[in-house]
Amino acid sequence: MQTNFKPEQLNDPDVKEAERILRRCVHCGFCTATCPTYVVLGDERDSPRGRIYAIKDMLEKGLDAKPEISTHIDRCLSCFSCMTTCPSGVDYMHLVEVARKHIEKTGHRSLKDR
Repeated sequence: MQTNFKPEQLNDPDVKEAERILRRCVHCGFCTATCPTYVVLGDERDSPRGRIYAIKDMLEKGLDAKPEISTHIDRCLSCFSCMTTCPSGVDYMHLVEVARKHIEKTGHRSLKDR
């Protein structure tokens, strides 16, 4: 996956690591077939590939986490099924950890959602 991070963004170690992970994704979609939330909900935004696009967009644009993005990230069960099937070796769970950290810093969550 091509990325468009600014050099100053890459000074942040989390963003730099996210960029490294994002570049491994080839958009093949193998991860979607094994993702329980995607299988049940059928929404691309609830698949690893959909979340990868959302995380990339959020981090590249330096956006605060919006509730609708947080919802899709939070639906990840952290089951590692996507990582098991990924032929490119995308470290998806580490990317989700970076996203969740960004959400905690910039998102506006109610106490019950934290």
